[in-house]
Amino acid sequence: MGNKNAIYILRFLIYFFIFYYILKMLEGNIMDLLTITLSKLLNLKFYKNEIIVGKNIIEISSPCTCSLEMALFLGYIFGTPDVPIKYKISYSVFGLSIITISNILRIILIINYSNMINYNVVHDVISFIIFPIALFLNWFWIYLLKMKKIIMFK
Repeated sequence: MGNKNAIYILRFLIYFFIFYYILKMLEGNIMDLLTITLSKLLNLKFYKNEIIVGKNIIEISSPCTCSLEMALFLGYIFGTPDVPIKYKISYSVFGLSIITISNILRIILIINYSNMINYNVVHDVISFIIFPIALFLNWFWIYLLKMKKIIMFK
């Protein structure tokens, strides 16, 4: 492995752990915001991090926040060498917005379809969607880099 690849991997890991630590610290607040947002969007009642759907209760827990996915995404973007910070920040805001909207839509679909079919099946199938979205965002970042739209060559 070349020195440049090793540096990139090291940078990725450092940024990943920094962002993951920050997001884990904020996770309770993120769960609260998700619960309130989803309850308002779906006109449902909630208590703490639980949304009341008819006779069922859907808990908004730690994995629902996408903290891990967001930290991986941010580590990937900020770990990329030779890219000006303004592009990293711009793309991070764009990517985090897409991840957040996708996550909210994912949870709405889970809530809406969990009464029709087994909750666990619905949850597992619909939850799979967040990973392809994150992969697409990473692919798009590589595409922008290869198109030389972002990297400022010397």
